[in-house]
Amino acid sequence: MRGAVGARDPCSRARVASPFEDAAVEGAVLRLRPIMMTMLVATLGLAPAALSHAIGSDSQRPFAIVIVGGLIADLVMSIFLLPTLYVWIAGERDVLPPAEPEGEHID
Repeated sequence: MRGAVGARDPCSRARVASPFEDAAVEGAVLRLRPIMMTMLVATLGLAPAALSHAIGSDSQRPFAIVIVGGLIADLVMSIFLLPTLYVWIAGERDVLPPAEPEGEHID
């Protein structure tokens, strides 16, 4: 799972001699589409359960609302909070190791 934590892609981009800020922004932009697609599919699938007032919705609705809320919180944290913390914690004196050669990378 490449980029699952969110810091790997900006780190690999920072190794190509770009500033930390540019690497964090570019990494966030690259992760925006997959996170948005996952959130959209799950939200559309859970919308009937979250908005239902029929029989049996007393147990389904709270779960659906919590899952949709968690997906929205994940979007905010992955796209805004983590890159901001990455730039804030990485100081000017921090140096990343050189990039690995293309053929020797193992996931």
